[in-house]
Amino acid sequence: MTDGGTDVIAVNVADGTIRWRRNLYDRVADAVPEKFLSPSNSAVDFSPIPVATPETVYIQSSYGLHGLEPGDGSERWRLYLGDRIDQAALEDPYGLAVTARRVWASYGGHVQALFTVRLSDGSLEIERTRLPLELPSRPVVTGDREAVLTHDIVWGTSPPETLAVGVAGEDVEWQFPGHAGEGAAAYSPLATDGDRVFVAASHEQQEQLVVFALQAATGKLEWLHRESFADRNVSVGAGGEFRLCQPAVTGGTLVVGYGTNPEQGTGHGEVVALSRAAGRVQWRSTLSIAPQDLMMTSDRLYVGGQQGTVVALADDGSG
Repeated sequence: MTDGGTDVIAVNVADGTIRWRRNLYDRVADAVPEKFLSPSNSAVDFSPIPVATPETVYIQSSYGLHGLEPGDGSERWRLYLGDRIDQAALEDPYGLAVTARRVWASYGGHVQALFTVRLSDGSLEIERTRLPLELPSRPVVTGDREAVLTHDIVWGTSPPETLAVGVAGEDVEWQFPGHAGEGAAAYSPLATDGDRVFVAASHEQQEQLVVFALQAATGKLEWLHRESFADRNVSVGAGGEFRLCQPAVTGGTLVVGYGTNPEQGTGHGEVVALSRAAGRVQWRSTLSIAPQDLMMTSDRLYVGGQQGTVVALADDGSG
């Protein structure tokens, strides 16, 4: 994890104690001029984002990419990505994805790009894809060279024109349009089963939950699920109170959710299980929290709330 500024922190999962803590900004600044580390020449915009694997802790920053030793946090390597743009430093890191052969890193601001780094056979290949998303999400990998991104907006009053984009190599292969109307809208992050990507959206004008299933390779709409909020006591236009949660794929099921009062310890919400292939409702469960994250085990669905509350449901949605 990070402290949101300069430090990368490793925590012992058994007891929560800190195993190591490293100020990555200061460490890199010992060897690199500050103008290459952040657009403001300060630690404020360094913005490290971690993804841990058993072999390497990958870090995305406004400098580029870093590889840390999981055992002690020492920096094994760093890769400067600023030489691929017209400014010394990148800005607005938004997220990483790591596979055995590639690392994907998305950036917003003036960069507005996805960098793909191929690590194989001692060679290094870097591809840059210009994105039609000012605030791109973390990339979701769907194939060997393919990734899909949405925008990193949870709620806003100016719905973006593009809801999702598919990228392969240096090319944007497809774009799926967003809502072109006026009024507030809420959005979920992406989920994938490899063949499809799933994203949910709700718009103030319709007061509906809309779930899109798109073919990962082409962006073609495979199915659409809609349900009204007319009798749910929620309002999409209430920006501080309404949120959609991270969808989750488990077996043949896609689970989505929404809720109100996300910044409070109590609230209410609902999770809905849809068939992954056709979007048919399998079950639903009301909650006393606004769901944020979903995680499935062999027999339980764990729902994480916005204030740290966790609710466990059986695999049929019962509490």
